Amino acid sequence: MRITLRQIEAFYWTAKLGSIHAAADHLNFSQPAVSSRVKELEAALHVELFSRRNQRVQLTPEGRNAVSHAERLLAAAHDFERLGREGPPVEGVLRLGSDESTAMVALPEILSRLKRRHPKLVVELTIDVGTVLKEKLRKREIDIALHTNAGAASHVVDELLGWVDFQWVAARELPVPEGDFTPAHATALPIVTNPPPSTLNALVQKWLQSGGFEFDGVNFSNSLQLMLRLVRTGHAISVLPMPVVREPLASGELRLLPARPAIPQVAYYASYVQSEAGRGTPAVVEIARAVLQAERFFVREPEPLPLPQAA
Repeated sequence: MRITLRQIEAFYWTAKLGSIHAAADHLNFSQPAVSSRVKELEAALHVELFSRRNQRVQLTPEGRNAVSHAERLLAAAHDFERLGREGPPVEGVLRLGSDESTAMVALPEILSRLKRRHPKLVVELTIDVGTVLKEKLRKREIDIALHTNAGAASHVVDELLGWVDFQWVAARELPVPEGDFTPAHATALPIVTNPPPSTLNALVQKWLQSGGFEFDGVNFSNSLQLMLRLVRTGHAISVLPMPVVREPLASGELRLLPARPAIPQVAYYASYVQSEAGRGTPAVVEIARAVLQAERFFVREPEPLPLPQAA
């Protein structure tokens, strides 16, 4: 039996999203069609990619090994589809800034796609909080930033990519009262967030103040990974972007704390210096958007602009 891209796509998104149902929704196919393609792929490979129990699927060791192969094949197919639709490869140096959430979730794939399509483009990375990236854009110290802080300067273009969901999270075993999680509950627990000025710090501060509580006794860390580790080990609670905590939430290691009032979604941008827009910036923006969408980074995305009507 010949293996098809449809089969690989069905397997990859089932593995990535954790269920046939989610993969079917993502691919706009019926669940039976996705399930059938996964079974056809298993038959062609002569291996079991998923174990199936009570209508749930879990990757087998062979399945986990196959995911990276499927990802490379689908990326290569995507590149092949683009032949003839893009300009010549970009050369030179591009200074790319990214906040840590994108760095953790999507940056390796963004860089891999850039390397495949523009092998002579040298990317210099800066990973920092959005306020620092915004200032570097203003000073023209970087060419493009993936972050939450728009409005750096008149010479910087802010392209909205989507909105990110932020939630209070805690370790499963941490004793937190059931029901709505309020500022009064939060002040009785150790909190960790970024130091000011930063998006996370502002979210926590405004949320606590909405309940009449001062922003006191909060622990600070510049590292999102360290904050996540402190939360996972039960040493603190935190407001974190959902793309970063999706896996530990799915495994049951962490749990969401249903915040009241709700935490507002945060706009996420690709911001770039206008004078650098011809040196690879459009390629980076397009690739970043595609990778972040594939990783379900955004809880919602901007509506497409309406087509101009004929006069």
